[in-house]
Amino acid sequence: MPMKATVTQGGPRARSDAIRNRALLLKTADKLLAERGLDLTFHELAAAAGVGVGTVYRHFADKNALLGALIERRFEAARDLLLAAEKIEDPIDALREAITRMCQLQFTDRGLWQALLTDANRYGPLANDILTPVSARIADRARASGRIRDDFSVTDFAMIYLFTGTLSQATGPVRPELWRRYVDATLDGFMLDRSDRRGVSVAAPTETEIDDIIAVLGKAN
Repeated sequence: MPMKATVTQGGPRARSDAIRNRALLLKTADKLLAERGLDLTFHELAAAAGVGVGTVYRHFADKNALLGALIERRFEAARDLLLAAEKIEDPIDALREAITRMCQLQFTDRGLWQALLTDANRYGPLANDILTPVSARIADRARASGRIRDDFSVTDFAMIYLFTGTLSQATGPVRPELWRRYVDATLDGFMLDRSDRRGVSVAAPTETEIDDIIAVLGKAN
């Protein structure tokens, strides 16, 4: 009597399931990382993906193994954004676009913001390797134009990201675009030529909004 073919544990079906589960976990983790930041747990990931936590551990030894690939992918996306800004012909427009686009990106991705700024000891060297060279070129070209303060530094990029990212965590639930007002004002402060000062694109917060922002900060603390 002919015997039925069986699929062993390491056979094609098992490998296909493993590949599908890994892709699902990475996609789910990517979404959770953007929404919640670096504090996501394997139990949260398993629940969101609809798998057992054991499945997560079979694919990733620990959270650092999972986050490493996702964070590097984010830095590479940020570099692509900066490279696109660098292609803008006017050096001041290039500078504005680079900083504004990066602020927008970190506003929409909490994991990127935390990796860049609040967990810099772990991810700082990687961020520097990927992002600093193009940021430095953009800053150098802006200074060479003679239209921006000659003490503007590539480190000012990080400081603008820092205060904008921190601010947007509190203002986001109240008025998502409010961070733009302070980026506009900061960049105008570096401009030497009045014609390069664009003014602010977003209105000041109302007193009610200030109360709401303070309430958000209170809940966070």
